[in-house]
Amino acid sequence: MNRGIYAAATAMQTSQRWLDVVTNNLSNANTTGYKRDVVAFNDTYVRELRAQGGAGEGIGSMGSGMYVKGEGTIRDKGAIFRTNNPLDLAIEMDHGMFAIETPQGVRYTRDGAFSLNSAGQMVNNGGGLVLSDRGTPITLPPGQIEINSKGEILVGGRTIATVGVFDGSFQKQGSNLYTSSDAAVLTRDEVELRPMSLEGSNVNAIDAMVEMISLQRGFEMAQRTVLSEDEASQRLIQSLQR
Repeated sequence: MNRGIYAAATAMQTSQRWLDVVTNNLSNANTTGYKRDVVAFNDTYVRELRAQGGAGEGIGSMGSGMYVKGEGTIRDKGAIFRTNNPLDLAIEMDHGMFAIETPQGVRYTRDGAFSLNSAGQMVNNGGGLVLSDRGTPITLPPGQIEINSKGEILVGGRTIATVGVFDGSFQKQGSNLYTSSDAAVLTRDEVELRPMSLEGSNVNAIDAMVEMISLQRGFEMAQRTVLSEDEASQRLIQSLQR
């Protein structure tokens, strides 16, 4: 086994997966409420040692570099900007999400760009129903709408419902939505919203661009190493055949 090729190939795989994550972050830099993903690494040498009960067996236990162990989501709050839309909401805390009823079940999001459908129901951009703190869809009568920092919705000065904010363990599903098996509604005292505002993504586009360029260069270097190692192996084989 040519360890140089294996190490370089591992580096290529790691760089490509990392690059996919960074590219996705960059493409969502302007997505409302988007949370950037990161990758976690481990060393194949450590993995080999653990597989053998903590003890290596000579050179055969040498690792071939870093590999991606998994992915995670950074939930830090993004910048909040004012829209003056009375139905828009931004969550002031790093934690917490809005609940949306979709055909696939309840999903969660930080995107508080809401509107009313033809039935007067509060919906998100995908047409999903925004849920109250009681877990029910919110239907509003005609009139002037005001939402306060606790999510209480007033129409004509009368409280109609309260927008639910939930927290728990969330897993990204796609389309800026999350799933959760343990999300629970936060109490009024735990909630802090900014009305007529939206939360931007927590992706720093410049940092993501620099990271992407660095990863592309790393991938190219590993690719050249594979070619160089292969050429060296071919020369060795040819010399042995003489």
